[in-house]
Amino acid sequence: MSIACPPGKYGWNCNVECKCKQGTSARCDEKTGTCDDGCDVDRYGPHCLFACPDYLYGDGCMNQCHCYNSSEICDRRSGVCRSGCAAGWVGKSCDKKCVEGKYGIGCANICSNCFNSSCHHETGKCLLGCKSGYKGEFCNQECTDYMYGKDCNFRCGKCAGGKPCDTKTGECPFGCAPGYSYDDRMCITECPTMLYGQDCRKRCGYCKDGPTCHHETGVCKTGCKLGYHGDMCLLQCNDHFYGEECSNRCGSCKNNGTCDKASGNCLYGCSDGFIGADCRTAIVRSPEKSVTAGIAAGVGAFTGVIIIVIIIILILRIRRRNKMSVSKSYMDEVKEDGFIQNERCELLADSRIETLQKEIEDNNKNEEMAEPIYANLNGRKQSSPVKLEDLHAYIVKNKENNCDGFRKEFEELPMGLLALCEVARRPENKAKNRYGNIVAYDHSRVVLEPLLNEPYSDYVNASFMDGYNKPKAFVASQGPNKMMIRDFWRMVWQQRVSKIVMLTNLVEACKKKCEQYWPDDGTMKYGDVTVRIVDTAKYTDFIIRTFEISKDDNSRIVKQFHFCTWSDHGAPTYPTTLLAFRRKVQSFNPESTAPILCHCSAGIGRTGTYIGLHYLLDQAMAEGQVDVLQAAHNMRSNRVNMIQTCEQYIFVYDALLEAIKAKDTTIPKSSFRAAFEEMSQNENGNETSLEKQYEIVQLLSPTIDRSECSAALMEENLGKNRFRNVLPVNRSRPFLYTPVDGCNDYINAVFLSSYTQKDRFIVTQMPLPNTVADFWRMIYDYNSDAIVMLNEFDRNDKSCALYWPEEYGYTEEHGPLSVELLSSSDVDPDVTLRIFKLSHMGKGEERAVKQFMFKSWPDYKMLPNSVTSLLRLHRQVTDWYKQNGKGPVTIHCMNGASKSGILVATSLILERLELDLEVDVYQAVKQIRINRPQFIESFEQYQFLYQMVLEYLDSQE
Repeated sequence: MSIACPPGKYGWNCNVECKCKQGTSARCDEKTGTCDDGCDVDRYGPHCLFACPDYLYGDGCMNQCHCYNSSEICDRRSGVCRSGCAAGWVGKSCDKKCVEGKYGIGCANICSNCFNSSCHHETGKCLLGCKSGYKGEFCNQECTDYMYGKDCNFRCGKCAGGKPCDTKTGECPFGCAPGYSYDDRMCITECPTMLYGQDCRKRCGYCKDGPTCHHETGVCKTGCKLGYHGDMCLLQCNDHFYGEECSNRCGSCKNNGTCDKASGNCLYGCSDGFIGADCRTAIVRSPEKSVTAGIAAGVGAFTGVIIIVIIIILILRIRRRNKMSVSKSYMDEVKEDGFIQNERCELLADSRIETLQKEIEDNNKNEEMAEPIYANLNGRKQSSPVKLEDLHAYIVKNKENNCDGFRKEFEELPMGLLALCEVARRPENKAKNRYGNIVAYDHSRVVLEPLLNEPYSDYVNASFMDGYNKPKAFVASQGPNKMMIRDFWRMVWQQRVSKIVMLTNLVEACKKKCEQYWPDDGTMKYGDVTVRIVDTAKYTDFIIRTFEISKDDNSRIVKQFHFCTWSDHGAPTYPTTLLAFRRKVQSFNPESTAPILCHCSAGIGRTGTYIGLHYLLDQAMAEGQVDVLQAAHNMRSNRVNMIQTCEQYIFVYDALLEAIKAKDTTIPKSSFRAAFEEMSQNENGNETSLEKQYEIVQLLSPTIDRSECSAALMEENLGKNRFRNVLPVNRSRPFLYTPVDGCNDYINAVFLSSYTQKDRFIVTQMPLPNTVADFWRMIYDYNSDAIVMLNEFDRNDKSCALYWPEEYGYTEEHGPLSVELLSSSDVDPDVTLRIFKLSHMGKGEERAVKQFMFKSWPDYKMLPNSVTSLLRLHRQVTDWYKQNGKGPVTIHCMNGASKSGILVATSLILERLELDLEVDVYQAVKQIRINRPQFIESFEQYQFLYQMVLEYLDSQE
């Protein structure tokens, strides 16, 4: 027989005190402690156990104080502030926000220049950016000259006389500069074909490739049509001259007449003794044959002697140069970062080159070398083209026997300095080089415009690199050291760079790899160039920073794309993230013809890998084949040791395979529905595009070697794995450190990143009876305050542990940790919510942990009962995380893969959709499979993710 608790008590043995609104004498529910009339002032929670923080007031502590004096505690019941209301709030209880368009103390200020008059009600910062003609967080700065539009993000067109345009509309008030059309009044459209000059009124001359000339000057870009000359190709050839640039003289035309200006054909026939259209062929009569033959033989013999003499001279010169080709000093000393730290800049140093051919005597053997020599390329394999359809098989074959094929191919590349670098080795430039033997060659270096009174200021350790059919498409640079920062920004300005690709961190393995050359906030001046940071967007593996740089009243927008997860000398674990990063780089300002500036630390390994990948993807599109060896050879002829290690060389092949097989999988939000419908069409019984995409996912997903799961396979940990085929890799498992008797640091779980945040999720299996303590240690150690349970709980399954107490007031202890159930509710038909109090008894710490138990996914089914129910679960978890999340969200299903992968992929896909307005299911799945290849185990689950996006978009309309 149960005994009723006295007023103010509840729980087992009535030992828990009620905290209801009426006071301790009021009754609460004897079992749950729930107060029917709510909590007393200063208390909140389902059982009124939690004390209100100082900044909350009212019933259930649901309202937030907004006092002018931030240290003031408002009235607990009414919220009234003695000091008045904080900026952005009005009303008796300071609980009403300023109306749209106003902000500040008493809402007295107007969001004057904000777009749609929308600003933050407290600070006045413009939420949607600025009206046209204004910029800055508060839109209180007018656009500088030559910038216009919303947030001053647009550069003026070519206005007449170099005048600035209207800062609001972008229109040029006094017309356009020569070469631009005034039709749109913004002077951004070049003159149409055949026209040039002021107001596009002049017609191009007779240009070589049709009537196309430079839109400003009228100069024919590729030269003149046959029969014309001059910069503008308006001048016809003079009499007796014809052809390209009128450089050919007419033949023997009749009566000394002229010829056709284009072809050189004589218009009225030939003079006596000549035939042919151009009258250049002399008629040879029979009696003269022997004389002619004798003359020809004599001329031929003389010519032969001359040719032989020339060949002998060339051979002697080449052999003399070979003699000078190997530098012994290059191998003197190897220091940090694997680079040879020799201050001398020698030619053709190659640690692998074999003994050259024996030298021969030369009369001029002491003559000084006057040009670069490439002798140590002789005998090396220069090219290894692979057709795209053969690429996968080629990679598989060359990865056999510990990548023996690729290692031999990589060894065909020349090592060390291969060309003159006289400017780099000047004493005045020594301090500008981060590493003594990694410098810019004379023939390919970026030459800066010298500064006044600084005669050696034209040197910077950076080299031009060609793209595919595009000269100087890249600049490969070392990471700036302190001496180089000013020159780095000079180079950015001079080359009109709009994209900087940074592939190193500032410090790696406790070594400085690059100086920070940008301000964290505000503005900083480097020499004559002022740099202001405008925006910073952080993603899981990279950061995109937007700068406004200015000089002499001109300004430009430059974006820095900073890839943060690529270690020196190594390669990314898998290509997916770097390919996604490259697409971000490509999508910004695609019309720019300026070089992309790439740097890592030395500017050769990671930089060479990135540039080589870019070049080869363009080659693949144009030729249907790739030649990695030739591309690396070409790059090394312009900068030392580009693609520095064999690991990086192999990575280029892997990245090419994924990019070529998968193609561009990103879909803009606006066209997703049409794209999904097209991908789902099945014509003539063939596979759909969606099925083919999933097959590529399967083909290119990583396989985990047993050695990568060595901790999971240790004897003492085997019993902690529910299934032997779903194991955590060492690099991504959480290590446990709260001590509990009989437990070590292992749990079968992996970290996963979201679209913008590293290690946002922990995915694990349903706890076994012997891993419950480890489960709660993980929750505590990594400060996880959300648990998502996707599997059903079967009490008859003895392998499944109920890891929480079922009754209120009870606690379960695991070493120093205790878990208490505070509340349980079914606010959603498909989700049960529980709140636990997780305490560390030794430290006196208490935390609230919320569990979302999803009930709409039977274990025997591959997919949840509905897309809608999963989207609601995702929204609930996301909302909780935004409000309370301090650590990762923990997700578990029975094996830690079958269901968990769907929810994690959903989160990645929707986060990207909301942030960047684009969808990439393929990339999301590839990313989560890096740490757990068993995710998304069927085409049905892959297709479900596309259907989920469609449902989500429908719900937003």
